[in-house]
Amino acid sequence: MRTLIILLAFLLPFSATFSQNNKVCLSSIENKIQIGQLMGNRNLTFGFKNILLEYLQEKDFQLVDSCNNADYKLQVELLFFDVLKTNSGFSVVHKENDETVLRVRGKLLNSEGKKIKESLATEKSSEISMSTLIIGEGGKINQQSVSNVIKKSCETLIKNLFGE
Repeated sequence: MRTLIILLAFLLPFSATFSQNNKVCLSSIENKIQIGQLMGNRNLTFGFKNILLEYLQEKDFQLVDSCNNADYKLQVELLFFDVLKTNSGFSVVHKENDETVLRVRGKLLNSEGKKIKESLATEKSSEISMSTLIIGEGGKINQQSVSNVIKKSCETLIKNLFGE
């Protein structure tokens, strides 16, 4: 028993340093969307950053403010964001399918700034509505669909980059 306690006391400092290997710094998020109403939109960039940081914390990554102290640096580019509409109707029955699509590129860098891995993630969030009267939204973006597609994109991107 005493040997086990001594062994655990000896290994405890090593396990503490090993668990800190997941230090991640979010180095940059750039909105590189070329068309549409969210081109260059800072609110989208800010919202994506908040959801991404929240997702990383849920997955037990240790977030650090200074990239000098990070084991990994993460760079993200928002490439495409739009609502794809599909309408179908028969007589007075109308069905509308709105897919909010977000495409992001992420780069995982080591502490020296060398690229370890790059990934492209494209996710969709669908909203289907049926009615007996044709009521158009005019291609407006639904806030719930935006949140869903950002969460899905963050999850896909981190899984692709860190191999989880």
